[in-house]
Amino acid sequence: MADMITPNFSRAEMSYRCGCGIYEMDAEFIRMLQELRNQMQGSLKVSSARRYDRYNDRVSTPKNKKNGFHTLRQASDILITGERTMFLFEKARLIEFSGIGLSQRGDHAKLFVYLDTKPRKALWSY
Repeated sequence: MADMITPNFSRAEMSYRCGCGIYEMDAEFIRMLQELRNQMQGSLKVSSARRYDRYNDRVSTPKNKKNGFHTLRQASDILITGERTMFLFEKARLIEFSGIGLSQRGDHAKLFVYLDTKPRKALWSY
């Protein structure tokens, strides 16, 4: 059985992608993500959680990559499309995720919603 950090999220899916097994996610962020999963009443596929600075520099779009919330343990990308995206957006706002980024164009298999707990409210699209 997978090494679980919440009832529905494993250490492997929340950790660095290098295979080291270190996940180091913020406890409040993980609590909120689990609450979102509970309210969605179905699985949520995390495509990106904790990131090393070097990797974040390559894949992130923000100008201030050194303080990116993936590197600060307070962000995840959730693969999701269609009607469930709107449902996730509504639930994430109620749970008080403060940053919500929507990527809903292009390759259907790569569409996602970014969530963070940065101390500001923001909504954007990629």
